[in-house]
Amino acid sequence: MTSKFSITQQNPHSIPAQTMIAALWKEIQQRYGFTGECDINPSDFTVVKALFLVAFVGDLPVGSIGLKPLSEEIAELDTLYVSPEFRKQGVARALLQKLEAHARLHRFRAIRLRAGGEQPEALRFYKKMGFVSIPCFGNYASSEANLCFEKRL
Repeated sequence: MTSKFSITQQNPHSIPAQTMIAALWKEIQQRYGFTGECDINPSDFTVVKALFLVAFVGDLPVGSIGLKPLSEEIAELDTLYVSPEFRKQGVARALLQKLEAHARLHRFRAIRLRAGGEQPEALRFYKKMGFVSIPCFGNYASSEANLCFEKRL
């Protein structure tokens, strides 16, 4: 069944945004077999040129994505998450397309991201959407568990 959804920009400190971040963090912990405090900082998505989007089915938040600047020309995609019962319905693609439009509007030349091997469906999605493997960047470079990707705009 395909659900009709809408996407809106949200303050990353809002209840819908925090709901999505918490769900993402819970899934990450389950997939990677650890427990710990969430290391996603909502304030990263409040700086100039940053963006945080939430997808809704009615009033229910079902997905999110965030963009944060790394430099004047490069931004990082983070917090892409879709609730399991709403996957394979175009939510992730729509979130990414809206994020890419924002990135182009703000003249970013590329979007980078980090993922891990325990997220095979995410890795397939990113490759399908035009992301290519790159050496890991910034704080991610120190861990062999990280896989990094970039898409030129």
